[in-house]
Amino acid sequence: MDYLTFFGLRTKAFANVCDPDFYYEGYDHIEALNRLIYLVEEGNMGFGVLTGEIGCGKTMTRQVFKSRLDPETFSVIDFDNSSLDFPYILYEIVLQLSEGDMDPELTPEKPYFLIKAFEYYVQHRNAKLGRNTVLILDEAQLLNDDSMIELKNLTNINSHLSNPLTIVLVGQPELREQVRRLAPLDQRVSLRFHLNPLSAKDVQGYIEQRLRVVGHSTGDLFDFDAIEDLTAHTGGIPREVNRACQLCLHFSAAQNRDRVDREIMEGVIKDLKRQQGES
Repeated sequence: MDYLTFFGLRTKAFANVCDPDFYYEGYDHIEALNRLIYLVEEGNMGFGVLTGEIGCGKTMTRQVFKSRLDPETFSVIDFDNSSLDFPYILYEIVLQLSEGDMDPELTPEKPYFLIKAFEYYVQHRNAKLGRNTVLILDEAQLLNDDSMIELKNLTNINSHLSNPLTIVLVGQPELREQVRRLAPLDQRVSLRFHLNPLSAKDVQGYIEQRLRVVGHSTGDLFDFDAIEDLTAHTGGIPREVNRACQLCLHFSAAQNRDRVDREIMEGVIKDLKRQQGES
């Protein structure tokens, strides 16, 4: 019997997919979300910077943030990856803003005309429709310094007393130092927030919430001492928690045990360490 049938689950609770249904509103994550929403609703605040270690939930927070922005109020341009040079980023921004109606003569090799098109869509079309433009760049630590300064220059657009553009940079911890090093950009940053790993209490809430989403009545399948060991092993990183929890459910079902206790968790942790070449 597979573990889904054994535990009465509709689907996998701990697959590493960016599904907003699994969004866990731990303190840091809900605080980050609330601050990002405030940033764009307030307007005229320039830049926001959201950082966190790999696997801490930055991309999930970004997806939920984007889903909560009213399309009648905000025009959202979203990059999954920021490894492009600025002319290609600008081209993609204009392409998305044009909603399929971009002049075919506009190319990354014509940055002046792209800037003019960008200004038209942001300052005239969107602003006249009462929509602010929100640009979100994930993996922003991949941007080079020149591209960051060029992005800063995009926020020079003004419409009367407000700025119709907000840029959110999302990335790994080194992004904070990159931004600080570039004084003209650093001065435009109105929001900085760092997502910390989950505490043992939050790991428990995170696990239970995911199990409830896939059909378990309470989500209570893991003993707390097992969760404490899990938190110590994973450092509270959600992506690592997912990997260990999925193995725990497999092992528990294989042994016909209806809870994940410390013994099961210790076995999974030893197996993971062995796979990673640790003693």
